[in-house]
Amino acid sequence: MLIIRFQRQGRKKDFVFRIVAVDSKIAVNSGKATEILGWFNPKTNQFELKKERILYWLNQGAQVSDSCYNFLIKAKIIEGQKRPIKIRKKKAKKEKPAEELKTEEKPSSAKATEGKEEEPMEEKKPEPETKEEKKEVLVEKQKEESKKEAEEKSDFKKPEK
Repeated sequence: MLIIRFQRQGRKKDFVFRIVAVDSKIAVNSGKATEILGWFNPKTNQFELKKERILYWLNQGAQVSDSCYNFLIKAKIIEGQKRPIKIRKKKAKKEKPAEELKTEEKPSSAKATEGKEEEPMEEKKPEPETKEEKKEVLVEKQKEESKKEAEEKSDFKKPEK
């Protein structure tokens, strides 16, 4: 199926739209347009359209994208009411609902803490930014792990006082 739609051209922040007739299965920016029907500069609101060719493709059964349809109405090439434009919003990262946050919190009642030893909170150090700092942190972790392993392997127990 043939479709009449915009094709963005130009540089970043300095673009112009081409109005092209293209097969709907072909990507917008592939450059494989069947025919270039005009152009539109949104910054200056200047445009140039080939009215006869646009009407020809519409008579041949070509469909028009919503934004291009609204533009053709504005240019008075076709008549009708403007279509609502469907704008896709980016999906936001899902945050945990309030109910899940409540279940994750530790109970503060005395009954729930009976028989359990409270573990001291470790201070969180800022994450290292440079490679050298990362290496230093890794060396420190390896030293701590080796000390723990050595303590576990030794059979020597300290006498209780």
